[in-house]
Amino acid sequence: MTQTLNKYVIFFILSCLPFVGFAIEQKLPQEHKPPILTTTAIIEIYEAGQFKGIVLIERGKAPFGKAIPGGKVEYGETVENAVRREMLEEVNLSLNDLRQFHVYSDPARDFRHHSVEVAHVAKAFQEPKAGDDAAKAFIVKLEDIPWTELAFDHAQVLKDYIDWRNGNDSTSVLKP
Repeated sequence: MTQTLNKYVIFFILSCLPFVGFAIEQKLPQEHKPPILTTTAIIEIYEAGQFKGIVLIERGKAPFGKAIPGGKVEYGETVENAVRREMLEEVNLSLNDLRQFHVYSDPARDFRHHSVEVAHVAKAFQEPKAGDDAAKAFIVKLEDIPWTELAFDHAQVLKDYIDWRNGNDSTSVLKP
């Protein structure tokens, strides 16, 4: 009888091994954490039909540095409405000829969190005025961009913009 019992115990243990391995291999579910959706605009400033430069800001909050103006898309808001709102809040400019430029989604683009940025190109016909998160707002000529002072991945964004402006069509521009 002991041998029969031993056979059943061994059979039971062997039949449970796949379940034990399955339980060990399963990972605990992680909380879903989507990236933050942000938007920005490379605003070209024109005066009397002449291109003067683009708008940059000096950030008033960490991370400090110079940046293309932009911000977060609010829940229930379109990206297009968000970029228009952010530009009014941050640099007091209404946008003309708004075009979607490119999406930047490298998880390392902002060290604080994973953000996906929808970059735009637009025109404005007046001087920017700092507001909201901007300590300063100013116009910079393309040849005077302070590359080493730019926050986030904005140096890459502006390099892509200059390539596009110089006729490189590899980055498409869409009208939203």
